[in-house]
Amino acid sequence: MNLFVYGLLMGPEGLRDALGDRKTGTLRLRPARLGGWRRIWNVYHPDWNGATLNVERRPDDTVVGVLVEGLSDEDFAALDRLQASLLPRETVYVQPIEGDAVSAQLYHRRKGNHDGRPSGRYRTVVQQRAYRAGWEVYESLCQGTVDAGGQPLSFD
Repeated sequence: MNLFVYGLLMGPEGLRDALGDRKTGTLRLRPARLGGWRRIWNVYHPDWNGATLNVERRPDDTVVGVLVEGLSDEDFAALDRLQASLLPRETVYVQPIEGDAVSAQLYHRRKGNHDGRPSGRYRTVVQQRAYRAGWEVYESLCQGTVDAGGQPLSFD
């Protein structure tokens, strides 16, 4: 099974935190586009003491994130526990930068619960992971992200 990620899980370190060392070496990660959605900082998480990333439907926008391929039912059970506030998962179709469109699971909160500032620490970690994931992912994060009010959020 596949998973489309757009925040903390966009790299081996995030997946290792979620799934443990045993799994991350067997997964394939590649940049992919999720059309009709945008990144928005509108979910409060106490561990980060501020807003964290979410995605919401937006017909004219696209999120470039990471497609994680090779996950098992056991992996999704672990991810479901970790992402409990973002359940149920949703099936979406993503377009890898190279390759044919595929279905993937997506975790997102249906309705934001925070309109405050993004967590600076979370923002730094996500920015680093996006940079390592590839230019398209990094550019999408930096240029296509909005705050809880829908205003563009600069990463400069």
